[in-house]
Amino acid sequence: MDSSSDADSQQFKHHLLVCISTNTDLAKRLIQHGRELAAKLQADWIVLHVQRPAYHRYSKDIKDQMSQLLSLAESYGAKTDTIFGASVADEILDYAQKHGITTVILGRPRKAWILNTVVRRVLQHSGEIDVHTVGQTAPPLHKRKRELTAFSPLHYVYALALVALVSIVCFPLTSILNPANIILLYLLAVVAAAVVWGLWPAVFTAAVSVLTYDLLFVPPLFSITVADESSIITFIVLFIVGILVSYLITRARDSAVAARFGEQHILTLFQLSEDLTAAVTIEDIAKALLENIERHFPWEVAVLSKKGDDLQILASSKGMHLDEKQWAEATWCLKTGDDIGLKTSPFTDSDLRFVPLKTATDNYGILAIKPVRSDETMTIEQDRILHSYASLAALAINRVRSMDR
Repeated sequence: MDSSSDADSQQFKHHLLVCISTNTDLAKRLIQHGRELAAKLQADWIVLHVQRPAYHRYSKDIKDQMSQLLSLAESYGAKTDTIFGASVADEILDYAQKHGITTVILGRPRKAWILNTVVRRVLQHSGEIDVHTVGQTAPPLHKRKRELTAFSPLHYVYALALVALVSIVCFPLTSILNPANIILLYLLAVVAAAVVWGLWPAVFTAAVSVLTYDLLFVPPLFSITVADESSIITFIVLFIVGILVSYLITRARDSAVAARFGEQHILTLFQLSEDLTAAVTIEDIAKALLENIERHFPWEVAVLSKKGDDLQILASSKGMHLDEKQWAEATWCLKTGDDIGLKTSPFTDSDLRFVPLKTATDNYGILAIKPVRSDETMTIEQDRILHSYASLAALAINRVRSMDR
């Protein structure tokens, strides 16, 4: 009995899922905790980032930090993945079930309402999956409290002008327009603000609209005093409806932008797959890969092919040249089969990013990428497309070589 149970425990394989967010300090603790637990259990582990619809509005610094965090996890031996979803908890649960995850590691935020909406939901619906939570030991930096790109103050000035325009149009027509019609016009201003400038300018527009409607159209005029108590309900409803409409429109717009990014991703892959399908030689594959990357990204590119134990350039951008150090980095990438360079371990000071062109059975070459701007960091979306390009090219090379045998 004892020997049988020991054998069963040895055969059991753990699969860990570490879920990180844009909170850099907490994400680093989660990755470190996942690394230690994976080493202890001799388990496979994945670091997952769920992109919410508003991710496209995050500042460049936040996106760069996320790319660096995923690179850090890969340097520790983890697989990394990013998925899109409006509900973080539901996406985590769905991902865990599809990938046979045995343990999920989540960050435990300071704000209780976040705990209720993410961590608690995962705990409630995790079933047989173990859930570990890691707390945040230090408060986030003040500069990171606002993750989204700041709106211009002009947006709020424009919102004031929009409310003023509605008021100027409606005030002379008070005897003609029904109060309900005036309220609808103010709601139209709120909707316009949400579509053009986003959530918070729209909320500001709703607040100013309520105040303006009170001053200009509710007796006594030009006073915030309300003679009819029923008007207070009108103000509350106008403000709440304005906020709800603003939130729904902003979320719909963010989802539309995210869907457009996904469509662009699919389109770029489709264009490359068409070119690779038409390629009959490895040189044609290298040329197709080069042209597609240059068409969609501001990068200089070199496609290196494996020849024996060495590498040779099949195609490259005009300004792309590799020095002796970069050739050594490319050779190391070919040997290990891992991404290196451009702020990734172990060549963090490299100016180039090296991505292997590999399948499950062989490594056929290296894709060398150099951003046009030296301070540019590859985003998560760009990294995902780049690896898709490399996989498609490797499959095409394998097809051509199989035909030549």
